[in-house]
Amino acid sequence: MIKFHGLGGEVGIGKDQIGRIEKIGPAQATPQQTQLPAPAPSPQPADRPLSPEEEKAREEREYQQKLLEITSQLKEVRERYSQLLRGTTSAEPSQLVTEDQIKASQADVISRFRDATANPGEPAPVRLLTPSPFSSLPPTITEEQPPARAPINYENLPYNETQKEFSELRQQANELEKERERLISEMRQKNMSVGSLFLE
Repeated sequence: MIKFHGLGGEVGIGKDQIGRIEKIGPAQATPQQTQLPAPAPSPQPADRPLSPEEEKAREEREYQQKLLEITSQLKEVRERYSQLLRGTTSAEPSQLVTEDQIKASQADVISRFRDATANPGEPAPVRLLTPSPFSSLPPTITEEQPPARAPINYENLPYNETQKEFSELRQQANELEKERERLISEMRQKNMSVGSLFLE
């Protein structure tokens, strides 16, 4: 046996297990500094499937996060619109008194008019009541869709820069509001909490 001091005590190794013995320098590791091999990492347990309750909670969190993002985007668009029109993002009512505010208000009205005439909405269906030949039965109700109105071309009256910005902001707000309402409707159908429906 070859014996030496190290690892907190005396260590003995059989001669038949030793190939050679070398003298170590100060820069080389001593037995006390020899690091033991790191233990092999324990196998990670496989991901277990979520229970129905956990799956529902995960889906609800995803819906709520999406609703929060859309609400934040809608609030930002409305604030930009208010800043462009009134010069402030405050929700407090105020009169348009400065020249810039009056010009912005005029641009807003003109852009609304051009949006409405260039892209008219589809006419609402007409409900027709047909009386029943039997007095004890209610009339039959049918709906007829009127023909779509042709858009009016205003190529000779193009939007100026401010009018175009008002139009684009309104369009963005309308799309975000529709998406927000659709998301809230889905959440209600799934009995999920929608939180506050007000734009803080």
